[in-house]
Amino acid sequence: MIYIGVALMCLGTFFALIKRDFYLKIHFIGISDTVGSLFVVFNFWEDVSRTVLMMVILLVWGPFISHVIARMYTEGSS
Repeated sequence: MIYIGVALMCLGTFFALIKRDFYLKIHFIGISDTVGSLFVVFNFWEDVSRTVLMMVILLVWGPFISHVIARMYTEGSS
């Protein structure tokens, strides 16, 4: 599962380097990093409550950070 997560992260980064549109880049990176990190965290089941908490935090903060970055890009650096 760790290899799948790392492969998804690398694939998203590769596609982001190819595309020119900023929104498509942030979409590729945001989705692939969120899902890839979920696959990586899914391997650590020693403490189930902490693993579930980490997965929920990743599911909430990953898209939120992508949205904030896209919003800052559209509004400019004022």
